[in-house]
Amino acid sequence: MSSARRAVPTAGAWAALLNAPAVAARELARAELPNVPGVYLRKRDGEPVYVGMATSLRGRAGGKHLGGGVSLAGSSLRRNVCELLFGIPPNVTGRPTRQKVTTEQAAAVRNWLLGCELSWLEVPSVAAADELERRLRREYLPPLNRV
Repeated sequence: MSSARRAVPTAGAWAALLNAPAVAARELARAELPNVPGVYLRKRDGEPVYVGMATSLRGRAGGKHLGGGVSLAGSSLRRNVCELLFGIPPNVTGRPTRQKVTTEQAAAVRNWLLGCELSWLEVPSVAAADELERRLRREYLPPLNRV
């Protein structure tokens, strides 16, 4: 992994994340993401919309959020995009026993996410990723994050 993507949490972490190389989600192969802890940013039309943390960037940013199933219980990002697109509140789709979306709605959520760009920062530990994500969410308040 290039040093351009390696970062240690600092006061300038938001700027570092915004300036990290961005890859179109549609063009990103899961194997291109590192299997390490980190923080990732999704941008849509150049605007930051979501920041998340991962124990494995490959597993979370490259896989879990792009699920195509009709249950949105495993991804707060998918639930929040569903609310944006269809007005269905996340508390309605948030548990496996709660409302599932239609196949068409699930496909629309996935396509919306594939229309984003993804950038990320690797961090030394899961604890560092968790702390950095919390700080970035508080400082910026991306529209698809809940605080």
